[in-house]
Amino acid sequence: MKGVATTMNYHIIFANTFGDAAIIHRENPFSLLKVLLPCADRASLLQSAEREEWGKAASHPNVTVTAIAESLADYFRGRPLRIPWEWMDMRSLTELQQSVLRAVADIPYGSVSAYKDVAAAIGCPRASRFVGTTVAKNPFPILIPCHRVVRSDGSIGQFGGGTEMKRRLIELEAENAPA
Repeated sequence: MKGVATTMNYHIIFANTFGDAAIIHRENPFSLLKVLLPCADRASLLQSAEREEWGKAASHPNVTVTAIAESLADYFRGRPLRIPWEWMDMRSLTELQQSVLRAVADIPYGSVSAYKDVAAAIGCPRASRFVGTTVAKNPFPILIPCHRVVRSDGSIGQFGGGTEMKRRLIELEAENAPA
């Protein structure tokens, strides 16, 4: 049926220098639902999201999801990426959560910022814990670079992919950031 929206989810798994990662998306209208961080093996990756979220293995016919996967793979090789805001489905997030993620997205490639600095940037200087909770639930890691948010004392803090991956991502960006 032409013109009828479908709610079927699809996914694409792609290899990169950090392991296998995935993008979960919707076809009609096209939107990104979730980015899954790289895992060392596919079995671990497949366990990192609820089975019903995955949907069928397929890329979008207009190759947008393939281009985003390629951009993410390039990121893991040390190249900055453009955030595809126009495709990211953020309807499950409150306006305040979205403002946190937009502030995190403003942290320059190769830089880090403290949770309290992100809280101040959204006009809620006492909301460091809220910032931490929001970035922990970021549905679009790497695209929205939550790994750039660290503790006030400069220590790495938590990360969905583990502290070692967070450290590697920060180092990758530091090595490849423009001077």
